Amino acid sequence: MPTNLRKVWKLKNEFKAKPIQLVPEVSAIALAGVLTYVLRASSATIETITIFPETASGVTLNASIFVVLMAVAGTVMYLFIKFGFKRIVRYLIDFALLVLTLFLFNWYGSLYSAYLPPILASDLNWMLVSIAATTILALMIFRARGRVHLIGIVVLGGLTGTFLGVSIPSLTAIALLVALAGYDLFAVYRGPIGKIAKSTDLEDFTGAVFSYGDLTVGMGDMVFYSMLASMSMMNFGLLPYAGAAVGVVLGAFLGFKMLEGREMFPGLPFAIILGLGLMFIVYGVLTLLPGH
Repeated sequence: MPTNLRKVWKLKNEFKAKPIQLVPEVSAIALAGVLTYVLRASSATIETITIFPETASGVTLNASIFVVLMAVAGTVMYLFIKFGFKRIVRYLIDFALLVLTLFLFNWYGSLYSAYLPPILASDLNWMLVSIAATTILALMIFRARGRVHLIGIVVLGGLTGTFLGVSIPSLTAIALLVALAGYDLFAVYRGPIGKIAKSTDLEDFTGAVFSYGDLTVGMGDMVFYSMLASMSMMNFGLLPYAGAAVGVVLGAFLGFKMLEGREMFPGLPFAIILGLGLMFIVYGVLTLLPGH
């Protein structure tokens, strides 16, 4: 997946946080919940994408690999932009999103193959469907504007977040999300994301960011919000998912409030901390109830 899909909330005029600005985040989290609920109910075999086992050292290494890859990609993108290769960065982002989208449709097709009509169950036919779906989603993201563009962003964010949430084991996922929240602070204030935001217009990178109202939002936060929600549903159940979803939404809104009077603010720290916190609280309460 594109590794530099991070979020920077940029100030536009007199920004004021409003609940309506949470529509994309709530929609992506809801989509991730539906997709994960169906996968969980289907008992489909899902292979993990991590390298090391779920031991203390393995979890640390798995999370470190993800964060390092994101940091390297962000730095490379910043250097390309700094030396005048902004168009190449846009092409790379567009290409990466196309490859990701095609992969995701094929991945979901393999898991849902038992539920597909026979005419679509064959690998060739589903590949053709995936290509068509990828084309439609790409047009929604890269060519459309307004509500259609927003729907495309929400769908891609939910699909990607769900893939990560169910394919990464729970301990690694939790460690990764915490690490990403910390990296987000660094990347925005000291690292490549903040430097990119100061040196160029983020809205030029359609697909990596999108605008909703007065916000310029990075695709990465949509992905990682959805990932947290999906991981909660897959590993802990429906009520912990609800707790995580509420925490993420509250955290995102706190980030919006912090943006008032600021040019930029990282989107992950509050949302990840509150999302994981409420998930654990709900799951802990459930384990104390009779019959659990």
